[in-house]
Amino acid sequence: MTTLMPIGVFAHATRLSVRALRNYDRLGLLVPARIDPGTGYRRYSLAQFARAGLIRRLRELEVPLADIAEILAAGTPDDVKAAIKRHHDRVAARAAELAAISGELDSVLAEPTRWLHVYERVRAPQPIAFLTIRTPLSGLAELIGPAYARLLAALEAQGVAPAGPPGTRYLTDDPDELTIELFVPVDGPVRADGEIDFAELPGGLLAATIHEGDYDDVETAYRSLGRWIAERDRVPTGPAEELYLVAPGPSVAPEAYRTEIAWPVTS
Repeated sequence: MTTLMPIGVFAHATRLSVRALRNYDRLGLLVPARIDPGTGYRRYSLAQFARAGLIRRLRELEVPLADIAEILAAGTPDDVKAAIKRHHDRVAARAAELAAISGELDSVLAEPTRWLHVYERVRAPQPIAFLTIRTPLSGLAELIGPAYARLLAALEAQGVAPAGPPGTRYLTDDPDELTIELFVPVDGPVRADGEIDFAELPGGLLAATIHEGDYDDVETAYRSLGRWIAERDRVPTGPAEELYLVAPGPSVAPEAYRTEIAWPVTS
């Protein structure tokens, strides 16, 4: 006869909470051996101890539930090892990122001691070709290069040459869900193709500064702009912009990058 135990007994025996067991049932990670059709009571078998113990151990190691599902779905011991290794590699990569952030904490937490020169300039309206991408800030670096390549290839296919350096406009400011317009100034109309479009970049007054080098310390430029705008009671009237005067490329060293960071403002 199969020995079945109620959820409370199984929870004590496996050191999992009743709440966790109900959640694992809902997710399909640990389904009761039997659910009473009349009462809905969950009952578990002795054979489920091993699976419950594996889940508890993986949760203690902070393995996400989605990864646990992948590990449990693995068909052979080798598949299980491969799934665990994939999680290990993700954790190792995250640990390296956290170590890098930790190394930068002193400079991040320190009172800013370097302020960049901020200037104002007036921009005339410009025709631009553009495309829009949506991404968290953490994924921007890997998307922006291919997106510009698509934009420039579409212009070349239409026989349109860029009339100035490329740029971006940050249409939203939520770092978890950015909407970014990538644009290139052009001399004439561009045919929209479903991804690439044509518009006019608004003219007006810009507060701007120059960031030199790679983008690890680009916050200094944004802080400098924010301080300058606050001290002079300027009011931002549009999204922040970046204009890549010397853009990243295969033959360009990071220390040579030159980027104008700007905000449309009014006094």
